[in-house]
Amino acid sequence: MLGRLLRAPLARRTRADLGHHLLAALLAVPGLVCVLLLLAGVVLSVTLLGLPVVALALTCARGLGRVHRALARRLLGVAVEEPQPRPRGASPVGGMWAVLSDATAWRTVGFLLVQAPLAFVGVYAPAALVAALAATAQGWATGREDAAPGLLPLLVLIAFLGPWLLRATALLDGLVVRAMIGPDPLTTDAARLRRSRSAALEGSAAEVRAIERDLHDGTQARLTAIALHVDMARGQLRGPGGPGRAAELLDVAHATTTEAITELRTIVRRIHPPALDDGLGPALVSLAEQSALPVRTELALAGARLSPAIETMAYFCVTELVANATRHAGAGEVLVRVTARRRRLRVLVRDDGRGGADPSRGSGLRGLADRVATVDGTVRVQSPPGAGTSVRVELPLRA
Repeated sequence: MLGRLLRAPLARRTRADLGHHLLAALLAVPGLVCVLLLLAGVVLSVTLLGLPVVALALTCARGLGRVHRALARRLLGVAVEEPQPRPRGASPVGGMWAVLSDATAWRTVGFLLVQAPLAFVGVYAPAALVAALAATAQGWATGREDAAPGLLPLLVLIAFLGPWLLRATALLDGLVVRAMIGPDPLTTDAARLRRSRSAALEGSAAEVRAIERDLHDGTQARLTAIALHVDMARGQLRGPGGPGRAAELLDVAHATTTEAITELRTIVRRIHPPALDDGLGPALVSLAEQSALPVRTELALAGARLSPAIETMAYFCVTELVANATRHAGAGEVLVRVTARRRRLRVLVRDDGRGGADPSRGSGLRGLADRVATVDGTVRVQSPPGAGTSVRVELPLRA
């Protein structure tokens, strides 16, 4: 704690918070202008000029909201998504109505009213400390007796209290941004459900096609070869080749049968791993023992009642993440931690590899997140370059 206090004045987060407050204070001016323009449009709404003015104010408010969201993401690290685009009207009247009925723009107007005093407080608090320090230093320089004792406490106050004031106001700013100008929860939930349903349908169709292809190109071809060799052996027994040639053909048919059985077992494991017959915990322990990398497991599943679908999904998530660490991360060790608490299953897979994994680039992590979303689960990835990758998967206990 003492180290954090000493590092706070020079920390990168302090600079980012200060930069955000300064930019937010500058944006408060056009925000208030936008609000005044909206009020003027409301007053003029009794004439034909009022509605275009209101529409202009709402359009400007939407643009300012986009800037505030970008600043919150870039400087405060707040994970706030962009709302849905405003629908376009088929005619000028429809376009005007789309602007006037834009819920996101109206919520942004409310945010601009709240943001102005927050920006003032965020800038005023450190500025007041600096002003007090400047006044005390000036009095000390001019020889005032009452100024010297207060100079050192003010220095300490600014150095150690200032960054935490910035951090507190920045945290409040981030919460307000996410609550007021983030995406509409109902719209976001509907879009997420559409994406998860589409991902579930596409994933199921792809899995069915893969199984069909494996059965057609592999198992079916081998069964056809078995039938052909058995027919040839039958012909040799009745023909000039005799039992010797028939035995050779039957040996080939037997080997092909073994290969077909192995392929069928592989396909069945993709549908439902046999290791899960004893539960998720033993299955993960077995997976760790068979991994090419050292895998350390920490399991807290005592008393948890998981549905078969959740067990299968959690097992495949761990399997894929351990495989990624083995193939791509250059890791030396993997930690798998699985806990079941408060009707949620939490899975952590962490490696000490090279890091730099980015789900937004369309990697396997994106597909993993899409599959987890089908059961109302979440995936969070932390992968700074050179510091390993940590993936947290949260699932409900029952699908």
